[in-house]
Amino acid sequence: MALRFIRDRVVFDPTQGRIQNEPRTVAFPSNVRTAHIALNGFDVQYSDGDHHLLRQIVDISDPTIAGNAVTYNVSLLLRDSSGNIDDRFQGTVDTLIIADTIS
Repeated sequence: MALRFIRDRVVFDPTQGRIQNEPRTVAFPSNVRTAHIALNGFDVQYSDGDHHLLRQIVDISDPTIAGNAVTYNVSLLLRDSSGNIDDRFQGTVDTLIIADTIS
């Protein structure tokens, strides 16, 4: 049993009209028994000027494990109070994948 860590940066391009979702897969040097994902930080902004902020979502799904690979999904949303997701937003989300691996 060995604890291993991988840091991952998820980049979200400027998008409007929907919650952004980015699937991720990281590979460890040996098979994984269990894994957890921690939010390590984020930097998000509107792409086209300053807006009031009504809602902000940074969400990380529970991981799935297949051999030495850990897969997860990161979701991102910035929304103002206009009633629509009509303003472009972008950013980065940093994650830390913590895995219990078979030595």
